[in-house]
Amino acid sequence: METENHKISELWRREYSSEILQYSRYQITEQFERMAALFAPGESYFYILNMHNLELDYISPSVEKFAGISPENLTMDELLKLALPEEIEKLEKKELVIKDFFCHYLTPSELTKYKIIYSYKMVDHKKRTRVMLMQATPISVSKNNMPMHVFTIHCDITHIAANSTRSVSFVNLQGGKSFYNVPVDKGIFKPTMGSAESDISGSLTTREREIVDLLAQGYGAKQIADHLNLSIHTIHTHRKNVLAKSGCKNTAELIAESMMAGILR
Repeated sequence: METENHKISELWRREYSSEILQYSRYQITEQFERMAALFAPGESYFYILNMHNLELDYISPSVEKFAGISPENLTMDELLKLALPEEIEKLEKKELVIKDFFCHYLTPSELTKYKIIYSYKMVDHKKRTRVMLMQATPISVSKNNMPMHVFTIHCDITHIAANSTRSVSFVNLQGGKSFYNVPVDKGIFKPTMGSAESDISGSLTTREREIVDLLAQGYGAKQIADHLNLSIHTIHTHRKNVLAKSGCKNTAELIAESMMAGILR
């Protein structure tokens, strides 16, 4: 199992670390920690990975709930060991597609404009299987235009998703062109492989997005109606319209799809 999990770190060392010749530690501020925590709600953890040597320049204390190891004693290899053995092949292919996208498709000026999204399964230190949503974005670039520091959030979405996917999405953080549900079986990226728009992204009104966000936070229809000063009938109508637009069968599927589309944090 250990050898299989090391395939991911070996890929990173081969494709990134070997190209980033100078070490530079990311400087963490208290403001950064507070802001990062806002984007990691519920059962989640976040970190900054230094691609030069795969060290964790920072990792949130909440990781101990998953790994059973205090942040100061945790390494990237220990985190990778949490992934289920049957996920390794998918993760390796996802990372190959990500490398192709960032290093062969994007221009240097675009490297920090995209967020990566995919899901995978892991087992925490209490032997509980969890479905995790991984979101990551480069926050600095090396002199030779390689992603150097990567900010990553892992959120537990077990309550809304039963399985991980064999795809990855690239969401433009500035409203530019995004690529959704790119298949990873071939381990390469081509613009034609994914969809230019998710089933949800771009189709919802501002109010509908607001309601989806509140549903994801666990609000019921009555609570949402009170919060937005609307009738419960209006909330039910909005929910019905959102489900029809997205093609989702229920609220749980809607929330999962919204997360993968980058609508929800």
